[in-house]
Amino acid sequence: MNEKIGILTLGHGSKHPHNKEVVTGVAELIAKKNKNVVVRTGFMNMNNPTMKEGLEGFRGTGVNTIVAVPIFLAHGVHTMEDIPQILGISRESRKTTIKLDGRNVTLVYSEPLGMDELIAELAYKRAKEALDKIDA
Repeated sequence: MNEKIGILTLGHGSKHPHNKEVVTGVAELIAKKNKNVVVRTGFMNMNNPTMKEGLEGFRGTGVNTIVAVPIFLAHGVHTMEDIPQILGISRESRKTTIKLDGRNVTLVYSEPLGMDELIAELAYKRAKEALDKIDA
């Protein structure tokens, strides 16, 4: 079977535009770099599409597996309780099956971004940018 993967980037949502811009931008960067992956976005609250609408966005794409990726730095109540509940994902197995286009599709829940060398590099880059601004 030919596996077609979907990625659902998840954001908290905010009345300010910044959160939505970052989560949507991350989704666009993933899609641009990974042409064979279908990427959608969903938000917990205050922004659209909702997480459930984000999942519905995979209709007609032929994906077999969707990975829900929280664009959060660390675990907290949202990543450990709220998001799994919204998506109907077991906290223990971190996966479930949903129906899309009359087919069973596996929905897997990933870890948040967490502590990673890439995050450390990005933090250092932001520190240098801040220093460059005060030196200018």
